[in-house]
Amino acid sequence: MQLNVTTDYAIRAVLYLAIKDDRATSNEIAMAMGIPPSYVLKVICKLVAAGIIKRIVGAQGGFLLDKKQTEISLYEIINVLEATTKLNRCLEADRYCSRFATENCPVRTFYCELQSLIEKKLQAMTIASLLHE
Repeated sequence: MQLNVTTDYAIRAVLYLAIKDDRATSNEIAMAMGIPPSYVLKVICKLVAAGIIKRIVGAQGGFLLDKKQTEISLYEIINVLEATTKLNRCLEADRYCSRFATENCPVRTFYCELQSLIEKKLQAMTIASLLHE
């Protein structure tokens, strides 16, 4: 599994808002985190829709975290931006298997265990935790 660059930018944008702990403009986020300005609004719009970031409209507008730093996990951010977080197609909800062996496949069993470990680690890693790394 490899996260796309947009997901990385989303994590960094949320992290910046947590560091600043105040309103920030999209240009400020872009400059501070080395994110192309054209990406920032694209990423932030998805985070606003997910309830992770709040948009403040007006002359003093910008963006703020819409949740506490301790309530925002990397798992949540990644799930907003990535089409899937599953290691293999057979782990998706429809359990598709090209070999028709989803119930007894030792490879799938291992993938399930690994997927569970990854998800637990991502759920445990909050923005607050990242700030103290």
